[in-house]
Amino acid sequence: MSRPSLAVTHPGVQGSGLDPHDGFVTTGLDPGRTGTDMLNYAIVGGGRLARHFSQYFHLLEIPHTRWTRDRRSPFNSSDLPDAERRLRDTVAKVDRVLLLISDSAITTVLKQYPFLHEKHLIHCSGAISIPGVSGVHPMMTFTDQMYDLDTYQSVPFIFEAGFHFDKLFPGLPNPGFEISIEDKARYHAMCVMAGNFSQLMWKGISDRFEQQIKLPAGTLHPYLEKVAENFIQAPETALTGPLTRNDQNTIERNVQALEGDALQDLYLAFVRFYQSDDFQEWLSGQARKEQIA
Repeated sequence: MSRPSLAVTHPGVQGSGLDPHDGFVTTGLDPGRTGTDMLNYAIVGGGRLARHFSQYFHLLEIPHTRWTRDRRSPFNSSDLPDAERRLRDTVAKVDRVLLLISDSAITTVLKQYPFLHEKHLIHCSGAISIPGVSGVHPMMTFTDQMYDLDTYQSVPFIFEAGFHFDKLFPGLPNPGFEISIEDKARYHAMCVMAGNFSQLMWKGISDRFEQQIKLPAGTLHPYLEKVAENFIQAPETALTGPLTRNDQNTIERNVQALEGDALQDLYLAFVRFYQSDDFQEWLSGQARKEQIA
């Protein structure tokens, strides 16, 4: 992977609670106050990522318009009934168009509305690269609940080599890191595993707590919160349990207790991963560091 390079960004300005159903938002921000020339954006899409981007832009008072295929959606800035005319109206006066739609829909939309190529296009897929479209992936999970300004500003943006984050989003103060196009698919696979697979496991275990051993799922929460906190603070020493102790008797009892449960396969998969050469080499390196210290 190419060595990540921190992009130069600019400080943002917190807004005062703009109406998300407004049309084109003109802020009148002074470029001397924000440290950058203000660009205008159009958001294509109406899903979670599109709504979060719109919220973030509102908080920073960045002008933008919005379009979604559903003409009845209040997310639209234009109320024209025809989808193409509404899209043309939405992008008419903007500098950047954010294609915040599913990966499979991006090329379809560009073929259906080729006039979009007249604008500087940006997509936020972490897995694919599209010729003629700048790729910038916000490494964050986006739910139905909107976030506060501090959370949005902490999101790292991973941009494709050949582009510059501070040129694509000069109004955003976020850290930006470069990635080669060849590494994107692997990068995204690991993001999916880190963020989504962990939640699948936690949800499966929470359900089993309640259904099989009659413990409230909430009893897990302090444990999970501390596990995540420990990893963030000290990933080299955060791991605990029978694997780190090489406690084979406990591991065997755990595996036997999960007989007939899909979690048994998951447990064994993590044991294999822990025992893999790459992971053991990393552990040996950590042990050497501790001895030197």
